[in-house]
Amino acid sequence: MVRRAVLAFASMALLSGCPRQALFVVLPDAEGGGVGAITIEEGVTATTLDQPYAAAESRAGSTAPTAETQGEIAVIFRRALAAQPILPHHFRLYFVLGSDELTPDSKIAYRAVFDDIEQRPVYEIEVVGFTDTLGDLAYNQTLSLARAAAIRGELVRDGLDRNAISIAGRGKRDLLVPTADQTPEPRNRRVEITVR
Repeated sequence: MVRRAVLAFASMALLSGCPRQALFVVLPDAEGGGVGAITIEEGVTATTLDQPYAAAESRAGSTAPTAETQGEIAVIFRRALAAQPILPHHFRLYFVLGSDELTPDSKIAYRAVFDDIEQRPVYEIEVVGFTDTLGDLAYNQTLSLARAAAIRGELVRDGLDRNAISIAGRGKRDLLVPTADQTPEPRNRRVEITVR
């Protein structure tokens, strides 16, 4: 306890002696590597950051770009980076024509869904079923809901909390591949799973 208090005091003393008032850094998207942009306006200065790991600091009422290495950024923001929640992941599984049975490839892909869920201390799962345009609206609505329910059943059998899994059926609405009515399209026979 004393050591922690001394470290906190030493950090505050170092910060109070530092002329930097704030540091802004743009981090790349962990999944795709893309990056957004921010503009920091202070006094009469404006600094735009739009590249991965671009940084600017605020000193004495103005901002200016500054060079920070990825290593320095990792050290400075280690607590904030460690506290970031795991981002939502999206999965798509496909079904055999007219059934709630996964295709062989999707049976394998299902493990990736479960592996992602296992990484989360707390999770929420949304499963939405879809069909192709074969059949009428009522049939497709029922089948799409059955597909979502089948996946929820698998997740529960694999040890997940049923109350953390919501399901919905969209029938032949929201086609992944637009087709005419009464068209068998394997990519439309699917569930979309979002894990948060």
